[in-house]
This record gives sequence, C-alpha cells and structure tokens, in this order.
Amino acid sequence: MRLCKAQRFRYANADMADLEEKLKEAQACRFRIIVTDGVFSMDGNVAPMDKICALAEKYDALVMVDESHSAGVVGPTGHGVAEQFNCYGRIDIFTGTLGKAFGGAVGGFTTGRKEIIDMLRQRSRPYLFSNSIPPMVAGAALETFRILKESNALHDKLQANVNYFRDKMLAAGFDIKPTQSAICAVMLYDAPLSQKFAAQMAQEGIFVTGFYYPVVPKGQARIRVQLSAAHEKSHLDKAIAAFIKVGKELGVIK
Repeated sequence: MRLCKAQRFRYANADMADLEEKLKEAQACRFRIIVTDGVFSMDGNVAPMDKICALAEKYDALVMVDESHSAGVVGPTGHGVAEQFNCYGRIDIFTGTLGKAFGGAVGGFTTGRKEIIDMLRQRSRPYLFSNSIPPMVAGAALETFRILKESNALHDKLQANVNYFRDKMLAAGFDIKPTQSAICAVMLYDAPLSQKFAAQMAQEGIFVTGFYYPVVPKGQARIRVQLSAAHEKSHLDKAIAAFIKVGKELGVIK
C-alpha cells in the first residue's frame, strides 16, 4: 500500500457492517479492493468470504484473500476459503505461502485473474527485484498441490487430529477459542503466565510458543497450537498430558 500510495480503510475483524461502511467511504476512489486473511492466524477463525464477496459486488470492489493459513486446511477437501464458501470466480486475487500446509519452508504464491497476474509480473516492485525460490522448493510445492488434488487422506487426518486435540483439551478444562482451522488458541490471558507455561512445556518435551501483546490484544495472551497431519495420536496424547500437567502446576486448570 505504501509503494502504490493507495488510500487505506481498515475494518474490524470479520465485521461486515464495518466493512460496508468503509466501502461507502471509499466510493470516491477510482478502484476499490477488499483484502482479508482466509483464516486469522491468532484465533483460527475464518473470514466470511460469501458475505465479503457479496459486499464487493454491491460496491464494485475487487477481492483479495491471503490463504496462508487456510489453503490445505479448510474447506471440504482443503482447498481453502473459496471452496468452503463456494466463492470460486468471485475472488480476484489469491496469495499464500509454501511454508505452512505445503511444507516448503520458504516461498509463496500469488494467483488470480490472468490480466492481474500479467500486470503484477511487469509492475510489482517486490516481485521484480526478488530472487526466485530454489527449484527443489518449486518442485515440492507442485507435488503437494498434486497430492491435495488427488487425495483427501492428509486433509481428513488433519481434521481428525484437530477435533481430537480440541475435544480432549476442552474436557480437561482449558479455555480454547472457537476454531474452524488447524489453529487452537489455548487462552491464558496473562502475558508472564504464557511465557512460563511455554517454558515448562519445553521441559516436558513439547515446543509451543506463548503469544502476548502486541502480537495479540492486551489481556489476550495465549499458547497457540497448530495441529498437523504429520501428528500421530501418540503425539497428541503426549502434548495433551503435558498441557494438563503444566496447567495444574500453574493453576490454570484444577
């Protein structure tokens, strides 16, 4: 936005009434584009893409969605929020990463309408002067896309892992934000507690990170757990047991 000097209107997270007000304010602008995450990375909630697309059509705006936390994860076959809300053909630009569900550790992608991609190849300054990703990363990414297209096995396993972990943690008494993705936010609310909790989890052989302000709002400190299809039930049971042990030691649960 700084590079192209566009005017910015910020709306509250997934708040469609606020988004509509901002679109009304932006009607004097020559072009409008709504930009959103598909899955919001701290809470794990999903953007209501059907409603966003409807507002875009009502107020003549483009739609861009970052599928970094949703591609390979949400939707009936893991194809992201466009699949989940049946919005194919209504979203103009998709961005994503190869470092999460697609496992490449580096690199990302932008895709969408051909005219937009052709223009970005010629005009996008961050693209023009960036180094290309290693060929083996590109090859691995293409293979993951093929796997996702041909089989639902990994996606189904991921969903089973998420449901198992969430249900066991809730049964143990932990406060977990509602999630529609592979992200489970274990709420602790206190910043020092989140750091102490993470440190003691490390001693139990479980690596987790405590998030606190300014990464999340004040008073919303948490341990963010991201489940994977690579986890077996034994891994999840070990993590849950560690959470329960540390949670009782620190007075988070009884």
